[in-house]
Amino acid sequence: MFTLFLAEFLGTGMLLFGGCMAGLDGFDNITTNVSRGITFGMVVMMAFITFSATSGAIINPVVSLAAFIYGTLSFPLMLLYIGAQFAGALCGYGLLRAVTPWQYYQQALELGDGHCVTVPHASLSTGMALAVEILLTSILVWTNCGVWDPRNKKDSDSVPIKFAFLIAGLSIAGGPITGASMNPARTLAPAVWNHSYEGLWIYFAGPTVGSILTASIYRYIFWQDHEDTPSFACNCADGLAKQEFHSAKIVP
Repeated sequence: MFTLFLAEFLGTGMLLFGGCMAGLDGFDNITTNVSRGITFGMVVMMAFITFSATSGAIINPVVSLAAFIYGTLSFPLMLLYIGAQFAGALCGYGLLRAVTPWQYYQQALELGDGHCVTVPHASLSTGMALAVEILLTSILVWTNCGVWDPRNKKDSDSVPIKFAFLIAGLSIAGGPITGASMNPARTLAPAVWNHSYEGLWIYFAGPTVGSILTASIYRYIFWQDHEDTPSFACNCADGLAKQEFHSAKIVP
């Protein structure tokens, strides 16, 4: 159980440290929406390659929720994963702040809502911003469900690359609109460290609703019984969690 917690903690920390580093305007470098989106996709790929064999490298609380609905995570493990992901995100972003000059973060606060903080575009209504986060997260979770499906086990070899492009594409498309969070832990950490909480509830409500709807639809309409188990099953006995990983992959 500690190993699972540590893998999700470090994986989510890697996401915030590396992904938000790519969005830091400083050191004679100006980032763009495209550069930030591509880098987030690459960091997700690195986290997956590093930790998929340990915990599945979910690194996203709403994907952990989807995995529970889908049947690949037990309820206690879902809570363990979510706790690790929020803690890892806070520590990962905190580490980034510790190793970069303060003036860059102050500059981001003076010019906007703060470095790596996700906020809806000023032209959006609350309902529009919420809908965008629901839809973006739905695409992410729907893809995860397809990958977890045992019928796709033969197509799992290039999953890290596929998800790198998926995250990059969604981030580039949705970045100018809402920041394309799709991950409450990814949004909470910069908000806490920068004391910037505008519209924070949208990034909890939207991804959660999208995750529940999409995972439920796939699980109860599209999923079919198969002789193999889903991507991994946890059997807890005598206080020990034994993970059995199969060829289907879980990614954030």
